[in-house]
Amino acid sequence: MKIFALALALLWTAPAFAADLIYNGTWITTKNRKLDGTMTSVVTDQGNDKWKGRFYGIWQGVSFDYTVNFTGKPDNLKGTAVIDGADYTWTGKIDPQSPGKFTGTFTGSRYTGSFDLKQKSR
Repeated sequence: MKIFALALALLWTAPAFAADLIYNGTWITTKNRKLDGTMTSVVTDQGNDKWKGRFYGIWQGVSFDYTVNFTGKPDNLKGTAVIDGADYTWTGKIDPQSPGKFTGTFTGSRYTGSFDLKQKSR
């Protein structure tokens, strides 16, 4: 009985992290050449307002796969990344008013644009 109570206490006090959230959708560029396409994003809540996002897909027959760390509350996410030698800053939102949506904008030394993703059903 003591072991059961100890195990229950440890589970009760352990930090709870949500499972990865998977989103699919489109991104568009508004600066330089058109790079619109589809992508998937896997978002991991790492706790303490720290997140990791993996963004991947295929554009014009070439696959891409980038991991970006970002911070903030779900409705006010911010991050920076260097992708193919270009610097980018982006903001995003996992909006509690629109469950299942992950939207954002990005600006960079090469491209500017936005993305609009919807959570994939499990």
